[in-house]
Amino acid sequence: MLAEVMTKGRISDTGLYEYGAGVREAKWLMDDEVARYLSEELWHNAVNLQTYDAELEGLLAGEERTRLVHKRAELKKWFYAQYAVLDAKVEKFLKLSH
Repeated sequence: MLAEVMTKGRISDTGLYEYGAGVREAKWLMDDEVARYLSEELWHNAVNLQTYDAELEGLLAGEERTRLVHKRAELKKWFYAQYAVLDAKVEKFLKLSH
């Protein structure tokens, strides 16, 4: 999902569905914190991004459009920062020890 947002600037309905289906099992593989992060925080912000895109569609130039464009830009910056956040959260589950 992060890659789709970063490369396309948005998340499709299909991408959102596939993401939701893919993280559904996280609760069995990782701790509650990671499962909540994946299924709530990332999910909700992806839905917010879709909402901003829908609201911007057909909206003429003006204060409301400018406000939404800025909110959407901030959310995209947030998504970019999530690469490091995600790495830090799942690192302990993916490290191999000898």
